[in-house]
Amino acid sequence: MHEIKLPQLGQSVEEAEITQWLKKEGDAVEQGEPIFTIQTDKAEIECESTAAGILRKIIVAEGIEVPVLTVVALVGAADEALPDLSKYAAGGPAASELAPAAAPAPAQSAAPEAVVALESEPVAAPGGAMSPRARSTAQRLNVDPAFLSASGPEGRIIEEDVLAYDQKRGAVRSTPTARRVAREHGIDITSVAPGGATGRVEKDDVLAAASAPAAPAAAPAAQPLTGARVPLTPMRRIIAQRMVESKFAAPHFYVTVEVDMKEAVAFRGALPNFKPSFNDLVMRATTRAIQAFPQVNAKWLGDAIEMRDTINLGFAVAMESGLIVPVVKNIQNKSLQDINRECKALAEKARTGKLTPDDYAGNTFTVSNLGAFGVDHFTAIINQPDSAILAIGQIKDRAVVIDGGIQVRPIMKLTLSSDHRVIDGAVAAQFMGHLKTLLETADF
Repeated sequence: MHEIKLPQLGQSVEEAEITQWLKKEGDAVEQGEPIFTIQTDKAEIECESTAAGILRKIIVAEGIEVPVLTVVALVGAADEALPDLSKYAAGGPAASELAPAAAPAPAQSAAPEAVVALESEPVAAPGGAMSPRARSTAQRLNVDPAFLSASGPEGRIIEEDVLAYDQKRGAVRSTPTARRVAREHGIDITSVAPGGATGRVEKDDVLAAASAPAAPAAAPAAQPLTGARVPLTPMRRIIAQRMVESKFAAPHFYVTVEVDMKEAVAFRGALPNFKPSFNDLVMRATTRAIQAFPQVNAKWLGDAIEMRDTINLGFAVAMESGLIVPVVKNIQNKSLQDINRECKALAEKARTGKLTPDDYAGNTFTVSNLGAFGVDHFTAIINQPDSAILAIGQIKDRAVVIDGGIQVRPIMKLTLSSDHRVIDGAVAAQFMGHLKTLLETADF
């Protein structure tokens, strides 16, 4: 009988919560096949089986947080006898570190019934929350997540929801042209009624559905003030812990500059082969400014200051469950196009729960951009072990005085939060002045 353990996910990950079992007891599994998903303090990750056989016993149920290397399941032959389960404690350490318990961990048998109850009452998925396996299956079957109902825990779309919709869609009698037009217009083919005598959904039926006036959107309903106690997720717990440690351990001070982005806007619009985001431009300029002022890329050690020999630039990505900071490693060696490509890939991995610990470890400087949310200006808390973080506001047309006259220019506000133990005020000011010059002259 092979023990499946919660894998070691890097030095920064000590425990994780199992969010979904992708197999049930009695299912066959292959070595290397995803068998369950976990939520760490940073991301949701699919974990693979380390053995082939039959999933004989699930020891740790969904929703339970356990340390790494905990035994979470047993895989073996169909007729192989189960070992004494009393030596496993759900939520405890690995079996090799346990003294035998007096009785098997309770409440395991209730977990499947709870899942069935949830699956029997589909609910709308808030924000389209999907398990990684469901997202992968939806992409493979070309299913729009907007058409799916959720039956997983906490309104989550699971793989069974995708397969159920695909089966329902396959039962609809429709022409190939109608299906193609439905995909092009984002129309759910299962919601279109056939209009002709053939009983099949035709192209004209889909076009009629696409052109039908949309029902007026209802105003958001007032949410009841329940006073409910919301348990902390691993991600929210670690965010709270690290922000408190950073704010009270590092004496923050702030430097703000306004940047005229006229030349940067023109530079971006003139690029023939790709279109970087403004965040990409700021990251590229920030990298060059750090090279000129490496003090802002240093680390406080308590009895010394460590001057880093590389620039690993983290960028904050907002998700439903919290905030995560993927890291572009050795960014000083990468072109603007490389930065654009890598940031897109990392952001997509973050939103689909596919980040690995290596993707979000090793940052030496961080940028946080709230411009997309219409924020003009804000101050950010330093992302340890960095000594500085750059807060980026939106680009907004403002009236400014240039050569004695008033002109309208696209202005962006940048604020540097610095750890005063490492970075002096003059250094922060010089760094921000150099960054402003790089952006205003489009020197990328």
